[in-house]
Amino acid sequence: MNGLANSESLYLREASNQPVNWLPWSKDAFEKAKKENKLILVDVGAAWCHWCHVMDEETYSNQEIAKIINENFIAIKVDRDEMPEVDRKLQLIVSEISGESGWPLTVFMTPEGNVFFGGTFFPPEDSYGRIGFKRLLNEILRIWNTERDKILNSAIPLSIKVKTENEGQLNKDLIESSFSLLTSAYDLEYGGLGKSMKFPHPKVDEFMLAYSAWTGDDLGKKLNNFTLIKMFEGGIFDQVGGGFHRYTTDREWITPHFEKLLIDNAELLEDYYVTYLATGKVEFLEAYNLTYEFIKRDLENSIAFSNSIDADSDGIEGGYYTWTEEEIKDALGQEAELAIKLFGLRKEGGVVEGRKVLRVDLAEAKKLINTDINIILQKLRDLRRRMLEYRQKNRKMPRVDTNSYSYPNYRLAEVLFQSLKIDDGLKIIKNLTPTVSRRLTGGKEGLLEDYASALLASISAYEVTADERYYSLSLELYNKLKDFLGADGFEEPNGELPYGDMPNESANSLAVRGILKLSMLYKIDIEIEKILSKLVNSDPSFVSGLLLSAGSIINGIAHVVIVDEKDDKAEDLHKEAMTTYYPLKVVEKISDDIKDRLDSTLRSMLNDNRGKSRAYICIGNTCSMPIFDKEKIKLLLKTKLS
Repeated sequence: MNGLANSESLYLREASNQPVNWLPWSKDAFEKAKKENKLILVDVGAAWCHWCHVMDEETYSNQEIAKIINENFIAIKVDRDEMPEVDRKLQLIVSEISGESGWPLTVFMTPEGNVFFGGTFFPPEDSYGRIGFKRLLNEILRIWNTERDKILNSAIPLSIKVKTENEGQLNKDLIESSFSLLTSAYDLEYGGLGKSMKFPHPKVDEFMLAYSAWTGDDLGKKLNNFTLIKMFEGGIFDQVGGGFHRYTTDREWITPHFEKLLIDNAELLEDYYVTYLATGKVEFLEAYNLTYEFIKRDLENSIAFSNSIDADSDGIEGGYYTWTEEEIKDALGQEAELAIKLFGLRKEGGVVEGRKVLRVDLAEAKKLINTDINIILQKLRDLRRRMLEYRQKNRKMPRVDTNSYSYPNYRLAEVLFQSLKIDDGLKIIKNLTPTVSRRLTGGKEGLLEDYASALLASISAYEVTADERYYSLSLELYNKLKDFLGADGFEEPNGELPYGDMPNESANSLAVRGILKLSMLYKIDIEIEKILSKLVNSDPSFVSGLLLSAGSIINGIAHVVIVDEKDDKAEDLHKEAMTTYYPLKVVEKISDDIKDRLDSTLRSMLNDNRGKSRAYICIGNTCSMPIFDKEKIKLLLKTKLS
């Protein structure tokens, strides 16, 4: 047994019985390397990562390879969910050296801790079109022993700063050029970005939707809708149990790696809900509902929500999620033939370990069932329910990493509040204080992503509950978040500037968005536009979250204020404001005793129509006349966008 058995990290504990003498990432491990003048091998992975498990089982459990490592290297294992700041830095450096990034990440460092080589997955012997790890280790040792200067002169220190582009201008040209670049990378045949393996890019989807709202050009909305439909129909979506796998190995969204992450599903929950609000299309509401049901059923725990679910079950990749025709017949009896057609079992592709990945085609389903989409979705829901019961009864569920990390949970809380799942959101933030830790249960000090997502969750809690304690908490979290501000944006305590969306929304984007929302409620003392202008000059697919904030500044952030006069009318106005699409808005329900903190223009208007609940919509320096009918909220917000 190595030094990982007592780790809080599931990924590290899983490796505790490997023959490699793993150490956790620590000062002691690096001092040991320097003292013994040994090269450092770092493995970065996660409990949900399929190829991490393969490398652990095939490569690091190989006795001959373990002997080479133990005699010549200091071996360090890192859980990227525990230490995302370390992962981000190593991913960038390895990508620069070898062009590879992802998990598992395999990194080689000098005894001083400088990176000189890295890659992703390495089999024990040459296979999969990859060099074998045994051969690679021996070659690195040969160079280290005979041509050491080659390694020392090329090694990159971890302290290197990620370069940022020159400061740009926040104007409509930025939004137009960014949208144009995104459309040029868009896959017009299958949706999403690029024409190889596919990751969801929720903030790209939301930026495209916002572009149409800002400009009146429907192209952004059409591209957004097409991507979301293709993902919902594809194998990346768990067609039986709901929720999304992390990515697919093909451009058609058919064949995934089957891990499921809380953070991915939280962001996609928001993606589909926001798009439903903007379009009213029931397909997007159904995708939201099925994903929400998955999160509640499979990830909820006594604290809040678990971090991830493995890809493998009983040693079979995707075995829990894939099907044979015989299993469907066993599960559904007389309706099996319909399900076989609806879920594409006889279509080409989507075969994993001899079993089929399910997918649907809603256009084909209309021909098989009915032209009414509501009837189609209801039929699919009924089949899914019965197949889920069969799956739960007859298969072993993959392992769940029950760690409740702060960042993905607070991101989920924000979305749950937005979509009025208030009790679930309150469960997550019930112990939230101005000092945020990596886990909801405490421990290690939080990173930028933890504080930024906590601020967004707190503001959203205030929006839906009107509870003053969340207003006060948001101000305290803002003051904490300011400690992360550096010259080129928000950065980690070690000076690292978190990179862009990868494809999850970047910590910088979360921080900017949280502060922009707070600025509608409180006079902030950060020049957020200046900070934002330094961050958006990059590939739009990496900064789409920041572009959404930039476009919102240019086109106006909405502040909707409902004055509650205790006449039972305020609730309807409040709900309408919460469920009306606008790219970036803040909703505030107030009583007369707190009106003094409002903007002076709005405050002066509140004396009119006293005694009757009403709403005001402010965008920029302009506020509407009082609104008494909820239907006018939607109409006015839409008008403000045109």
